[in-house]
Amino acid sequence: MTVTRLTRSAGKTNVEGHSMKVLLASDGSPSAKHAEELLATVIWPEGTEIEVLCVDQFRDAEIDLSPDRYDAVHAAVRQEIDERLAALLERLSGPGRTARARIVVGRPASAIVYEAEQLGSEIVIVGSHNHGALASFALGSVSAEVADLAPCPVLVARRSTLGPIVLGHDGSDGARHAEALVEAWPFLAREHVRVVSVSRLLPPWYALAGGGPGIDGELLQHMLDAEHAEGRRFANEAVARLTAGGVIAGATVSLGTPADGLLDAIAESNAQLVVVGSRGNTGIARVILGSVARSILYRAPCSVLIVREQKSIDQHWRAMGRAGVAV
Repeated sequence: MTVTRLTRSAGKTNVEGHSMKVLLASDGSPSAKHAEELLATVIWPEGTEIEVLCVDQFRDAEIDLSPDRYDAVHAAVRQEIDERLAALLERLSGPGRTARARIVVGRPASAIVYEAEQLGSEIVIVGSHNHGALASFALGSVSAEVADLAPCPVLVARRSTLGPIVLGHDGSDGARHAEALVEAWPFLAREHVRVVSVSRLLPPWYALAGGGPGIDGELLQHMLDAEHAEGRRFANEAVARLTAGGVIAGATVSLGTPADGLLDAIAESNAQLVVVGSRGNTGIARVILGSVARSILYRAPCSVLIVREQKSIDQHWRAMGRAGVAV
């Protein structure tokens, strides 16, 4: 059962942009502090509604407790959660926005996705425990699962500021959606954006074939030059659109694998946020084919905003749809 515990609101001021529905998942851990600090410092549009979600999950240590002992221990846990949420809402309240908190009982990732769907959230913000790729694969990752399944963009916070921003762009529909979101949301559009397109050093089929007999070197170079030119075109066209929308943006074309190229650009520009589109592959398809977005989520030292390829950004911005996630 969902229990709404607390509400804080503040007076209105004129903030540019549309109101938003923001869901912050907080477990009180050190990694959640970045998400909380980021949410507190962003200048949100007028009328923004912030929902703070705390998932109270059953703990292994509680399995063998007697009913009386369990009630006593859990009452203390709930009191601690209530006190933490009250202090957090005090920090999050500000001009033009309303902050509420709720506690749900359940599995964290499933509960976050379900609440985002039910609330019509336009962005989910979560912390990152920085387990690394191997640990995340073996143990599971709440942030990665939420990014896979949430019906809206997911921001995994590792920094308390948003800019400068790296925007990965490969010309796909997912990248265009991410680009449109950066331009549409005022708190992103006011930051400096570096649009990064990455071209491979060798085509994937060439590497798999080990070079292969009868492959003409001149033809191969021509194909690579064409791919690099296309990458430059993607980046330059995206910069032109962003600039026309009032965003300060520049283009960079890197060579290598998509994930490594984006990571290099993040390091070079000291980016605090990387924005990537995702085609939304899940399950076996994701494991077999790999995912640039997932690799960036695990490896990037900065915050990561993942925009899944689900619907047009205009449709998302005006009215959040439903993804039909069952819990």
